[in-house]
Amino acid sequence: MAEAPDWTESSLSEHYSDGSRIDLSWLGKPTRHQFRWRTIKGPWVTSRRRISSGQSLVKGFKGSMPRDVFVSTSSWLDPVNLPRLKDGKKPPPILLDHMVVFDIDMRPFCIRRLEDARVAAMRLREWISEATDLDLQHISFSGGKGFHLIARDPDRSAFSEPDTIRREEMVREQRRTLLDQALEAGHPVDPVVTPDTRRIIRLPGTLHGSTGFACTILENGLIENPVKDWIGEIPRHHSAVSIPKRPPIKLPSFRFRMRPRVFLETRKGDREEHLSLEVSSHVKGTRDRSAVIAWLPERWGEPREAVDRAQELFDSMDLGPVAYMFDGSEVLAIVPRAIPRDFLLSRLGKAGLRKFEHETRRFDHSWVRISGRMQNGDWQSELEPITVLGYEASKRCSHPWSAPHLELCKRVGLPIGPMEGEVSGAKEPSIRAAIRR
Repeated sequence: MAEAPDWTESSLSEHYSDGSRIDLSWLGKPTRHQFRWRTIKGPWVTSRRRISSGQSLVKGFKGSMPRDVFVSTSSWLDPVNLPRLKDGKKPPPILLDHMVVFDIDMRPFCIRRLEDARVAAMRLREWISEATDLDLQHISFSGGKGFHLIARDPDRSAFSEPDTIRREEMVREQRRTLLDQALEAGHPVDPVVTPDTRRIIRLPGTLHGSTGFACTILENGLIENPVKDWIGEIPRHHSAVSIPKRPPIKLPSFRFRMRPRVFLETRKGDREEHLSLEVSSHVKGTRDRSAVIAWLPERWGEPREAVDRAQELFDSMDLGPVAYMFDGSEVLAIVPRAIPRDFLLSRLGKAGLRKFEHETRRFDHSWVRISGRMQNGDWQSELEPITVLGYEASKRCSHPWSAPHLELCKRVGLPIGPMEGEVSGAKEPSIRAAIRR
C-alpha cells in the first residue's frame, strides 16, 4: 500500500470542522460509550467527558487532531472513568450492553482483497441470518482492509446478573461461543474482536489514518455490489492514498517483535531435554497426502527476508495461502493443503526445505514443533502469529484443503478464509508432546 497521508492539524481540521460527518446515530445512547483517538503526534487520548454528538466529540480534538477515532463496543454506566480489566484498585465498571461485532480484514489494501473481504462479509451476513438469533444492524467499510458487521443480541440474560464482574465474564463467554461457531463455519473473522468487552472499533464518519478513506456505513445494498462499483462513492480526504486494483508484488508490511534469542544447552553428550508440542504434516484420514509445515532455514536470512523468500517459493509452486508464525528468531510456515506426497517430494528438492524433505521422505511425514520449548519448567521461544499471505496463489492451487491443518491455523490464531473447493482429511490434527535434546 502507498505511504499513509502526511497528516497535519490543519488538513484534519478540514474534515472534522463541525463534526457533522461523524455518525453516532447507530449507537442508541452515545453517552454510554467510551471514545478514544490516536493523535497525529502519536499519543492516545481517551475522552474525559460523555459524548452525545459529533460536535461534542470534535470539541475534544482541539489542539490534538486525530488520525484514527474509535468507540467502545460496550456501553457502560460510567464510560468516562472506565478502569482497565485487571485493575483491582477501582470498583468494577457496570456493563450495560455489548454489541456483537465481527471484523473481517484482508490485507493488503487493494480492490481485489477488499472484494474477497466483501464476499466473506456477505457469507457471514447470511450465516448470521440463518444460524443465529442476532439482529444485524449494519455493515460498515472500515476505510482500510475490510468490514465490520454490527449486530444486537436479543438474549439479555447475562445482563440480569447482579455481580458486575461475573456479568462481564458471562457476556465474554457468550461472545466466545458465538465466535467459535462462526470460525467453525469457516468465516474468516478476527479471533480477538468479538468476545472482547473492552474492544474499541473505528467510528463511522472518521478517517482511516493509513488510507484517508472514511469509515462508512454501507447503506442501500452497497455491500451486495462489487467493490469497484461503489468504492468511488466512499467519502475520503483529498490527501487519501490511491487504492490499487490488486496486491503489489512487495509483501505487506508487518513487524517482527524480536526477543533475545534463547540457546538451549548443546554440549555433546550433555544436552538438556526440552518439551514441546509437535504436529504431523500428514493429512489425517488420507492415505498419502501431506501439508507443508516447516521451519524456514536460518540461512535464508533475517525473518523478514526468510518470509519474502518463502513466499516467492510457494507462489512459484502455486501453493497457498501460507500462514506464518514467529518464535523470536525463526519463522514457521504452514500451507494447509492436502498434497500428494510423491508430488510434494518431487518439488521439495529445489525448495530448500531440507529437513522437512528428509523426514517426509524417510517417515512419510514430518513431526514439526508448533509451540515454544519448555526447559527447566519455563517456556522459551513461544510462538506468535504473524500473518497469512499468498491468497493469489491459493486461487491457482489445484490441491484440496487439508482439514486438520486448517483447524491448526485456526487454533494458532491465523484462520484461513474464505475457502472454496474440496476439503480432505479428518478435522482433528495429529498433535503430540515430545521430549527432545
